[in-house]
Amino acid sequence: MWQALVTACFIANMDQCVVLEAQQWFETEARCKARALEMAGDVNRYMKSHKPVRYKCRKLAGGMLTQ
Repeated sequence: MWQALVTACFIANMDQCVVLEAQQWFETEARCKARALEMAGDVNRYMKSHKPVRYKCRKLAGGMLTQ
């Protein structure tokens, strides 16, 4: 399973960042990447003071839902 993560930073201070975790898991890395890019595109819609700066698809060990 894969989990999508997006890092979004405060525009006024790019050292203040949050990591957004998808609340769903994906069978393939490709689907995870697609979801991460969707999430990044929505950052300014829901967090107008933040800008997405990176994404990551994290491989989860069997039986794990997060790390």
